[in-house]
Amino acid sequence: MDHITAQIKQLLESDSDQLVAFNDRQSFSRRDFQKHVLQAAANLEQLSHQKYLLFADNTYDFAVNFMALIIAGKDIVLTANTKPDWLKSIGQSYQAVLSDSSDADSLSITHYLNSVAPTDKLDIPNNLLNILSQSKIQFYTSGSSSEPKAVSKHFSQLLLEAHNLEQLFGAAIRNSKVFATVSHHHIYGLIFRLLWPLFYKKPFNTNILLYPEELVAASQHYSDICLISSPAFLSRHDKQLSDIALTQCFSSGSLLSPKAAHLTRKQFNLYPVEVFGSTETGGIGYRTQANNNTVWSLFPSVALTLNKEGRARLTSPYIPNPEYLDDNIEIIGESQFRLHGRTDRVVKIEEKRVSLDALEQAIKESSLVDDCKVVVIQQHRTFIGAVVELSDSGSDFLKNHSKLQLNQQLKEMLDSKFEAVAIPRKWRYFDHLPYNSQGKLPINTLVTLF
Repeated sequence: MDHITAQIKQLLESDSDQLVAFNDRQSFSRRDFQKHVLQAAANLEQLSHQKYLLFADNTYDFAVNFMALIIAGKDIVLTANTKPDWLKSIGQSYQAVLSDSSDADSLSITHYLNSVAPTDKLDIPNNLLNILSQSKIQFYTSGSSSEPKAVSKHFSQLLLEAHNLEQLFGAAIRNSKVFATVSHHHIYGLIFRLLWPLFYKKPFNTNILLYPEELVAASQHYSDICLISSPAFLSRHDKQLSDIALTQCFSSGSLLSPKAAHLTRKQFNLYPVEVFGSTETGGIGYRTQANNNTVWSLFPSVALTLNKEGRARLTSPYIPNPEYLDDNIEIIGESQFRLHGRTDRVVKIEEKRVSLDALEQAIKESSLVDDCKVVVIQQHRTFIGAVVELSDSGSDFLKNHSKLQLNQQLKEMLDSKFEAVAIPRKWRYFDHLPYNSQGKLPINTLVTLF
């Protein structure tokens, strides 16, 4: 923990003009960051609230308040979903809101620009070590369901992940500027887009990139771009992106399809580094799909073992105790593994066991399909529905034939491999699967398609 304290002091005592963050209109130095965090912390210490919901689209505003809450010994609640019903459902977890919302009940995210509690120099608490061990960061995620799930982390765990990223990939992006297509309100974005750049001197853009043309515009002004992204963005085919050369690209949120990985290689002149993990576990492993690779490497100090039943057990410095995973994992040596779907995706349809992963894999073997997800639909009877991302040849087939004919083509392919109850009864076709901004395909979203 002592090295964590040293890192924070180094960050907040660095009185220099070195660039921390930037956008088209502004730039912020280490000196600016030091001043703003100090003022924000002094302001927050005047308030009695302990638990704060923190939300801001601007990553610099978010970073200032995040660090101020940490050194003020406050607890932080994070969620990427700010819909009223969602916030109501997690309302018991926070006492005050710090956001860029115009809501009268919210404290302004830019309060650090006003001197509520004046101070002349940075005053890092003497008991910072104790504060870091006690203050909590609580992530609210819905995962693949629609119900809020709270996951608590200590700041030291998040900084350790950032430290390991620097050891593995820091040299490759030493002179890069960090841009992102993902939010900093969930753990992947928070660590990769904010904490890693902030603590290891890699300037970050304060705005999220929502559209390919925004990345094109950025590439015309900056030559060394490290992109923090997800399958939701990288799966899009956009001819505008074909001439952009990135220094590095990361992807997480869900597995990247082989097509999307090769498309990224074509567009950005590199294969993205995919990160496997979750809010609960932190990062587990990483890979690229160069040379059609399917093997993942474990992050430093992370270990996987199999019990007698073949279930994977994770030991990691990012979690307090070992955890069993719901993934079918093949361990290769001491530091590598392969993924073979999830153990919790075997369902019963009319008393027959069906592997949804195996079904998806079989559908993706068709030349008409690039990607797909299948879901169990509970209506007057239980059946499987398929949400399909068509390939170019699949789109051509649909233009020249009926949807019924396309359904039949895919069903006939599955007929020799699966019992009738396992073959999807309803099909939905898209140019791209409907990923959300976190790169997820929530089950409730897919179910509503039927």
